[in-house]
Amino acid sequence: MANPVVKNHFKVPEGRYVLHSEKTLGLVPFMMRRSSRLTIAALHGGEEEGMYMVYNVGDYLHVAPFDATEKDPMCSLIFNPTSMRDGNPCCHAYYPARDGLDLLVGIANGEVALMSLRAQISAPPGTNRPIIAATLNADNEHDGTRCNVVLFVPRTNGAQFLAGHASGNLVVYKKTPAMTGESSSKLLAHLTSTKTASNNPLQTITVPGCGGINDAAFCPDGSKLAVACRDGSVRLLDWPSGVCLGGYQSYYGAALCVCWSPDAVFVASGGEDDLVAVYSVADRQVVAFGEGHTSWVSRVAFDPYSCKDTCSSTTIGPAAAAAAASQLHEKIYRLGSVGQDTTMCLW
Repeated sequence: MANPVVKNHFKVPEGRYVLHSEKTLGLVPFMMRRSSRLTIAALHGGEEEGMYMVYNVGDYLHVAPFDATEKDPMCSLIFNPTSMRDGNPCCHAYYPARDGLDLLVGIANGEVALMSLRAQISAPPGTNRPIIAATLNADNEHDGTRCNVVLFVPRTNGAQFLAGHASGNLVVYKKTPAMTGESSSKLLAHLTSTKTASNNPLQTITVPGCGGINDAAFCPDGSKLAVACRDGSVRLLDWPSGVCLGGYQSYYGAALCVCWSPDAVFVASGGEDDLVAVYSVADRQVVAFGEGHTSWVSRVAFDPYSCKDTCSSTTIGPAAAAAAASQLHEKIYRLGSVGQDTTMCLW
């Protein structure tokens, strides 16, 4: 059977989307353990003001302007110049923190780098060494397994963040005054001291029997955390207690990605069963499976613009979620997914 033609445009209710350009520079053969992720960041004020893409390919973490897909990245950072095993960046997260330390990078060897995106952009041209404000879990101090996801904790103004590991641990850290006020050389020495070790990690939550954490996502109000696990389960945890409130199982294989709808009514996930699953939080069951991919589903995301009427607030409580659930018959949710078959599906 002939390969399907790749579309360069598609039509949706609000208009038509056309392929603007295609990024082919720096592509490497696909490797599951080094799959790429994309983070969108916005800087306000100063010469660096604008929208940026942060994405990892192979051993490098690239930063590029959001509208410059035909140009080389502004900076390409390498975290393991000595080709250290499992020293490549594998996940990242951005939050516009007031202290300027707004970028988290999870490394395959278990370390977590706390950085300033503005500092990376303003570094001299040709610099490929990242400017790191703090390295957490150095020398596998708290967890010796791969870091698969990093997140800023909601409602903390970027002061707390977590790392999800292949061991099944969620390790929560907090920024210290030393991280935000001292130079990098003093900070690195401070991080290895007994005093700092007593402050971090702030909390460690173990998800029992999960086989490892592949992805995690906070609900919009920060009261729950959805975790995609290696054993195929997607679990909903109360935050910050870590108590399991519910969840579901994939058809088969591991769950690789998870996300919340903007109104916290649904959780969507994808994984090694090539399916997209949609779970109703109120009904505590899977309400839909999406079959369209021919390989593992790498990422899922709800379209926030498709439910503006009830999703404009980031402080949605249980009452608002229940009210939204009662209006499901009047709402249309749009979900996007991408898979290792290089296909993007809209649901």
